[in-house]
Amino acid sequence: MRIIQRHTGKYQLAGFGETNMNKYVSKLIALGFVACVSVVLAACGGGGGSSTPPPPPPPAEEPPTQWADTDGDGIGDNADTDDENADQIDSDANGKGDACDPMPLVYSAKGYAGDGTDDGVSYTGQTARQVLQLKLVDYMESIVESPGEFDTISAGMRFYMTGEGADETAHNFSTKGGDPVIPGPTYGDISTGKNLNGKIAGGNLAGSGETGKLIDGEFFGWETGLDATPLPIELVYSWMDALALEATDGDDPLISVADGTQVNIGSPMISASGVHYRQLIQKFLSVAVNFSQGTNDYLQANFAEMLGEEKPGKGYSAGAHDFDEAFGYYGAARDMNDYTDDEAAGKGGRAEYGNGYYDSNGDGLIDIRGEFVFGHAQNCAKRDRKKNAEGVAYTDYSKAATDAFLVGRRILENAEEAGELTADADAALQAQIDVAALTWEQCIAATVVHYINDVSGDMGNFVDGKFADLKNFTDLTKHWGEMKGFALGLQFSPESPFRKGDTGKSVTDLKLLLSLMGDGPVLPDGSQGGQATTAASAADAVQGYLNDLSDARDILEEAYGFDAEVVKVW
Repeated sequence: MRIIQRHTGKYQLAGFGETNMNKYVSKLIALGFVACVSVVLAACGGGGGSSTPPPPPPPAEEPPTQWADTDGDGIGDNADTDDENADQIDSDANGKGDACDPMPLVYSAKGYAGDGTDDGVSYTGQTARQVLQLKLVDYMESIVESPGEFDTISAGMRFYMTGEGADETAHNFSTKGGDPVIPGPTYGDISTGKNLNGKIAGGNLAGSGETGKLIDGEFFGWETGLDATPLPIELVYSWMDALALEATDGDDPLISVADGTQVNIGSPMISASGVHYRQLIQKFLSVAVNFSQGTNDYLQANFAEMLGEEKPGKGYSAGAHDFDEAFGYYGAARDMNDYTDDEAAGKGGRAEYGNGYYDSNGDGLIDIRGEFVFGHAQNCAKRDRKKNAEGVAYTDYSKAATDAFLVGRRILENAEEAGELTADADAALQAQIDVAALTWEQCIAATVVHYINDVSGDMGNFVDGKFADLKNFTDLTKHWGEMKGFALGLQFSPESPFRKGDTGKSVTDLKLLLSLMGDGPVLPDGSQGGQATTAASAADAVQGYLNDLSDARDILEEAYGFDAEVVKVW
């Protein structure tokens, strides 16, 4: 016997009229005869059935208290499957409601036409690129002043872009706590043939390898050192060349500080005009590769036409693999929802989680293909850590993005098994893709707001046209590089509110935002990018730039619908 709860809130059983059926079900509920295992409500799926039911039993005079509707969802406690579920949600559109067909807690799939024993998830190439980016950071931080070594230093950075020889090179990746990691020891052990230049938005200058698309064929937001129609990879290489030049020109730039002395910058990663090349390169690559590939490539696949096994023996369809690769670029651990925000951000918590990774399978090793939180996923958790005066987090971006990926992957797993992505399932999948892409972008935009606030605070520490001290300089340049590097990435998603226009903002507003930031910070003497100010005074130039940053922050607040309270404190 199957009872179907309709969207009207009424019930219907095959062979019964609607009025009689509602009376009948009310009696069943009162007596506790409705259970998920035997009578399937919409929460547990729809269905037909045409057998004639037996005569209804007489109603109980006084329903036992355990049959009350404790959670007020319209379903008696005796028939309720979980907490309040009046919405009867069916997230994966498979005909079974979430209450009896719960969504996954871990990012996994049984595999193409599999028996449930194989793992049908694969994004090893994305993990390799996460590691390439982090090891590039390590390399840049190791650079010291080395006159005459321009070519060596330049080639050292480009190795991580091209990946030439990486398959045989030890990646030397380690966790903050020094735990042993797998796979290794080489990049090739993670995934062979991987690089960054073949996946950057706009493509590889050499014209080889896969290329990421530029939306509308346009890249904007940076002018210094580039031609009128630059590619993102040209910008990265120009920054790398500038860093290599800083490290090999034999010059140690000095800055003036409040005590009247001049101090050495102390790092070739930063120019005298305050451009922090390492931060720009790291943050920009994370959006021009990871975010662009995830939102503008892999999540844009024609999933309904990509359900066949990608290659014999691979265990996954081409569509599911694309979705996995987007998840890999996002960077979450497979069991991301088991982490607190502090833990995912690597900011403490339980000892075994507190550094941003966890040995989920208990084998004594950290598998970076699923037990480690990378890049953007960590970044989302960082933003979610901010709480109001009552101790309540303003946002929960980390869970929203993770849940969207979990449900989307379940939908594709169902489709692989059925051999079809139905129209309803496709619509449900697209809804999850919209959530994943927008939430991912909101994390990036919120991070830009965070660094706007940091840069503004750093500028507030200037003293009489000078830096307060060396730390004031290094803080400003670091925060500015992170702000600008991330902000440039807001152009790479077709799901962006700047492109959809549903919050009243457009690409024109995004171009204005990037222009307000400029190609370098304004320093205490009012200069920017090595050019003296045209303002009436240095103080006017500083205040003018602070006003520009405030305007940029307002654009982000309006475009993404951020809470004005959290925008001020991020």
